Amino acid sequence: MNRLQNKIALVTGAADGIGFEIARAFAEEAAVVCMIDCNADKLREQVKLIQDLSLKALAIPGDVGHSKDVRHAVHTALDQFGRLDVLVNNAAVAIPGDITDQSDEDWNQLLSTNLLGVFRGIKYALPTMLAQKSGSIINIASVQGDRSFDHWTTYAAAKGAIKAMTRQLAGQYGPQGIRFNCISPGAMKTPMNEARRIREGAPFDEMTSRIHALGRMGEAHEVNGAAIFLASDESAFVTGIDLLVDGGLSVLPRS
Repeated sequence: MNRLQNKIALVTGAADGIGFEIARAFAEEAAVVCMIDCNADKLREQVKLIQDLSLKALAIPGDVGHSKDVRHAVHTALDQFGRLDVLVNNAAVAIPGDITDQSDEDWNQLLSTNLLGVFRGIKYALPTMLAQKSGSIINIASVQGDRSFDHWTTYAAAKGAIKAMTRQLAGQYGPQGIRFNCISPGAMKTPMNEARRIREGAPFDEMTSRIHALGRMGEAHEVNGAAIFLASDESAFVTGIDLLVDGGLSVLPRS
């Protein structure tokens, strides 16, 4: 407990899944958590759950696909708390499809959220972190940025670009005290994957168990430890890494 005491964090895509679990874990570690999501009603419900535990959280409805919403979220955090110590770029959408069938609109929609949403978060959070000479930016990538999964080219392209962006910025802004790191989850039990499980049924469950060395999908909360570590001073000498939280998916051959 209290590993993030006195830190102000902003988490995107925080109304459910990995984003909500990270936000709650940060609050439990004594951070003040500002949470942004395009689902305003769900976001307020989740923030109340955290506040009912006598923890500190603030709802900022907004869509990372729009620059004005991200700018507003960062400025709201600064107006309320005077600083920003941690940014978790988590918000994402999934649009599967064979590359020969996908439209420009599919790509533009996904990239606007999954990749440009990360760009927007960094663009607006970085100036205050540079002024503080400190900050931790954590980008939620995916093993799909490195592995081949049929019909997921758009998603993989965005996640691979996030990894490259993270390495680039870690080198550029390290001398100013800003750390950039990625977390790459495997297949996790999130609303996104729950929709696939309902749609695909038993074959999806069998496939996701088979591809992980640990023989199961991950739980959304199992990303929390990695996020807390990278947000905390315990990782003060860690930057530019891609931390796998993938149940051993990356160590097995493609099957």
